[in-house]
Amino acid sequence: MKNIIVTTRSKENNDLINFFTEQWIIALRKCSDIYVKVVNVDTLEGLDDELDAIIESRNSGVLCYNCCGINFTDADNMNVWEMNGIPEYTFLLDHPRNYYDNLEYPINNLHVICLDENHVDFIHEYFPKVSEVIFLPDSGVKVCDDIKTFSDRSIDVLYCGNCQIKYDTVSQVDGFTDGGSALYRNAINYIFNDPTLTAEDAVKKYLDETGTKSGKDELYKLFIIEKVSRQIEDIVRRHYKLLIMHALDDAGIKVDIYGDGWEDDENPFSENIRIHDRVSPMECHKLIGDAKIDLSIMPWFKRGSSEKPFAGMMNGAVCVSDSSTYLEKNYIDGTDIMLFDLDQVEKAVKDIKWLLSNPDQAEIIARNGYYHAMDSDGTDARIRQMLELMMR
Repeated sequence: MKNIIVTTRSKENNDLINFFTEQWIIALRKCSDIYVKVVNVDTLEGLDDELDAIIESRNSGVLCYNCCGINFTDADNMNVWEMNGIPEYTFLLDHPRNYYDNLEYPINNLHVICLDENHVDFIHEYFPKVSEVIFLPDSGVKVCDDIKTFSDRSIDVLYCGNCQIKYDTVSQVDGFTDGGSALYRNAINYIFNDPTLTAEDAVKKYLDETGTKSGKDELYKLFIIEKVSRQIEDIVRRHYKLLIMHALDDAGIKVDIYGDGWEDDENPFSENIRIHDRVSPMECHKLIGDAKIDLSIMPWFKRGSSEKPFAGMMNGAVCVSDSSTYLEKNYIDGTDIMLFDLDQVEKAVKDIKWLLSNPDQAEIIARNGYYHAMDSDGTDARIRQMLELMMR
């Protein structure tokens, strides 16, 4: 029997990680020949004789989100996992630049799972000491036992999630006479012209075109220390989220948003766009169970996927999502999902209007998506993939 140690946090400290970790635990306990030991790194619950015995057995692995608990140390300040040769698998929900303090000088047995192939490349380039980097998209969670039909759902279009903050100014960049203003401006415009670009690619494009020195050290400083690409991502993500929502508003489509940051003082929404307070991950998934259409505007993932498209499908809604190479390769636009490119927002509007006007066809797409996502991209499926990696 293989022992899987799952490190988690208290709900009040990170509700999102807590929610997804609970789903992992449920899925792991369905697997034969697997024993799950849960350790809460906030309360230290689970630090007991049983854990000591598991560690001593040398037949275990650690699984966590976002590097939670990878720096678990003993009384002598020695990393317990590294000292006992226990492989540690961490699943990063967002960009690896946010975890540089754990990735630059990683423990010897750290395996990092990324949701996007671009993130895998980023770690290879800037954090080469990580022993292994793996690509797996995030997985959806089904919370609704009874799946309503398309016509029985009371919400036309749902979006659960925050909008990025509005930047009045960006951070000054050392080494640029204008503080980096032209760098920001041009990189953002490159993405507006081609939203398949990553923020890092847009920055490198500007540096190449201007003949600015852009070796690995310079890029590391820009991306990780000065957070230039993160700020660019925030700006373009807000732009596209508001662009999509205004297009739906102008088309007379009613959307219920649950999240913060959506106020647009320069161009206020009409009553079509109903903004509600942010809700818990569980409540969000329950709302999806009553939505005809679940709108997915992913983080800046171009070669992978967040959990949002799969959660929409697994709780019975038709998922309308911006595209990525993973979704394009594994799903069929118009059959089990509706995909649009960020520079073709009008397609999303057209598709949503068609779905609302054709409930019978929409029901077929919703059912196709449900069975496809449940089989391939749910938590149970993803846990099986992770166990295969951990048992090699």
